[in-house]
Amino acid sequence: MRNLARTIGLIGLFLLLNGCSDPDIVPETHISTPPTAAASPVEVERFPQRTALFGDLHVHTSWSLDAYTGGNRLGPNTAYRFAKGDKVELQNGSEAQLPIPLDFVALTDHAENFEILGCTMLPDSPEFDLPLCRDMRSGDFDQATMLQQAFDSGGIRPLPHEYDICGDDARCQANARDTWQRVQAVANAHDEPGRFTALIGYEFSSLLTDVGMLHRNVIFRGSDVIPHAISSIDVNNQKDFFEQLDAACASPCEVLTIPHNTNYSWGLTFSRTDEDGSAYSDLDLERRSRIERLFEVTQQKGNSECQISVGASDEDCNFGIMLPPCAEAGDRRCARESSFLRNVLLDGLALGTERPINPYKLGVIGSTDTHTSDPGNTRNGIPAQFKPAEGTGFAVNRILELESPIIGPVRRYMSGGLAGVWAEANTRADIFDALQRRETFGTSGSRMRIRFFAGNLPEDVASQQNPIALAYENGVPMGSNLNVTDAPRFWVWATQDPNGPPLDRIQIVKGWVENGEQRQRVWDVVCSSGRTPDTQSGKCSKTTADVDLTSCERTGEQGAPQLEVTFSDPDYSAEQPAFYYVRVLENPICSWTTLLANSSGSDLPEDVSATVQERGWSSPIWSASR
Repeated sequence: MRNLARTIGLIGLFLLLNGCSDPDIVPETHISTPPTAAASPVEVERFPQRTALFGDLHVHTSWSLDAYTGGNRLGPNTAYRFAKGDKVELQNGSEAQLPIPLDFVALTDHAENFEILGCTMLPDSPEFDLPLCRDMRSGDFDQATMLQQAFDSGGIRPLPHEYDICGDDARCQANARDTWQRVQAVANAHDEPGRFTALIGYEFSSLLTDVGMLHRNVIFRGSDVIPHAISSIDVNNQKDFFEQLDAACASPCEVLTIPHNTNYSWGLTFSRTDEDGSAYSDLDLERRSRIERLFEVTQQKGNSECQISVGASDEDCNFGIMLPPCAEAGDRRCARESSFLRNVLLDGLALGTERPINPYKLGVIGSTDTHTSDPGNTRNGIPAQFKPAEGTGFAVNRILELESPIIGPVRRYMSGGLAGVWAEANTRADIFDALQRRETFGTSGSRMRIRFFAGNLPEDVASQQNPIALAYENGVPMGSNLNVTDAPRFWVWATQDPNGPPLDRIQIVKGWVENGEQRQRVWDVVCSSGRTPDTQSGKCSKTTADVDLTSCERTGEQGAPQLEVTFSDPDYSAEQPAFYYVRVLENPICSWTTLLANSSGSDLPEDVSATVQERGWSSPIWSASR
């Protein structure tokens, strides 16, 4: 029972918000049957200069135990249908539909749950009629005690099998392999080259004490995958995870990992030593840099780019903040430098001067971490799990005042992010290749598009006959290494979400190491409506665009549908390792808490912002860096 508590400990928020129902009814949507009518094949359109595709690489369905025990009864088939644009009734009775379908998705259910899927989903399984399984399906168990047990025992490696359910090692392992086959089958059934890409994946979900997480999503290039979804049941530490994954994914298998919620990793995801204090060898760092290519910068449980007063930061880092900075050495549930992207990139530069390789050359994506089977559902105002069906008598104040054991006040919760890639076609291979080369960007839910190049570029790139072809020919895109002796020009271009607010400004963030000291600078490089950066501060004046908090209608005239600029770093040095990445900010809109409070005439919460500037981030470009 204690082992199960550790698994259920992943649920947190969803247990508190939703009830469970249908104790013995298993809808067909749970089972990995193919779609009833396979889509007819289409000719795959190719884009030599690459096209922006949007997706979600962090999605949970009812096959994740935390989602199931939180009330979700929508399985992978429903999640794929939703991603493709179908209207779906969610677990709380509300209907949801994406305004624009996604181009790609990876369902990343927790691999630690694979050995007990039969407990909740498969009536023919020997485990299905166990009293404990019946209790889970009905919600008749002590959730608070299980959560506390899970948090108290976080950090145990390897995580023990769920012997209370699957009995012994052989049965548990057989169940896990069977579930992994089901995951692959349903992804293969929904993959439609040229129209919609279903990448095969899962989440590796190791817990830490005090509700900490060392979680990674594991994404495969095609249908050649590892025989067993390696989870925290199998490994002793992070080094062991990468060793096993590298050994199991033999050619033609190709894989990459994406760490997420590093803001809740207590600094361990990117610490100089492993979670158990053991040292990393050069081989460990090389293996990790080869497999771990990306960083999930934002999702529902907060933002992991930067935080004010936590290492390298700036005034625009006050976004998606979930935890206070650590005040004392013994604190755990707090924000550390090595939990945030900007600091991690800086430490990678430093490691590159000390070791044979910079292990932290990480591209950027966003995703949702939805547990309600609605991938990409980021732009409908109130997050799906908080939006009631009509006539349910939903108590708004219950949400605005609720405390979650994972994030604290639920009102800090975010709507989730999206992953953007520049790919030559909408296929598994092309999207994976874009992820692998880090030609990616992440947003906090917007469909804005961002491009970023550097190299021997003319000052008027955008006015050239074919600026994208020119930029590829004479420069490198985001995610690349820049090896030039003369100072390069950077070119950044962004367009607004067609269903979102105009753009406010674009920033370039630089990080470098000088005389052993990690340093940073942030420039506003172009702003909307004719505003120009101040020559001293490098900042533009605050936009006059705003929002009416009563109606949430946008006000003010400033803003742009598109922004672009070439930029030169006045202090560029070909000998100095550095990185540059782009951050794009939209005009303000109402936060979801304001929308929710307005929907019932409640007072606005005072400790969260009434408005938010959604944003996007490019992957970095590195110069003079190994």
